[in-house]
Amino acid sequence: MSRFLRVLIVLTLGAVLILAGCASFKMRGAFVPDRDVAQSFERFEFRNDMNYYSSGSDAYPDALMGLKKEYTLDSGLWKKVETAETFKDMVQGMQKKTDELMVILHGFQILDNSGQPIGIWYAILSAKASLIMKEDKHVLVFTPDMDTYMRYEPED
Repeated sequence: MSRFLRVLIVLTLGAVLILAGCASFKMRGAFVPDRDVAQSFERFEFRNDMNYYSSGSDAYPDALMGLKKEYTLDSGLWKKVETAETFKDMVQGMQKKTDELMVILHGFQILDNSGQPIGIWYAILSAKASLIMKEDKHVLVFTPDMDTYMRYEPED
């Protein structure tokens, strides 16, 4: 194979990867701070128009997320929260854990790639996540890191 052909193949592959990355970036949603969302979690509001999911420990999740029912979550790492009682227990566990660690829980609106609200999020600020909108109202939400709370634990 000639050197010219190899260079052409490498450049073509590079262009394809860059374009694929740009397309993915256009499909990214956002998390926007929202005090009303935080207050709804603090009041243990388990809304009928949403499906709720948790990430991490059942006793004190790294994050809780509500996703409007017309959207489908494409991730096996999230656990569905089935009842308002379980939801309340999880929020209380998160509050207890964050009180012990002296960190604050925050609420966020989850927006799709066009800026429309599709859900809500409750976690500490370091519980970072990202989401990608897919076809037919499917959403891929990446879970926070597994060491979300461990970063704040005192060293022995």
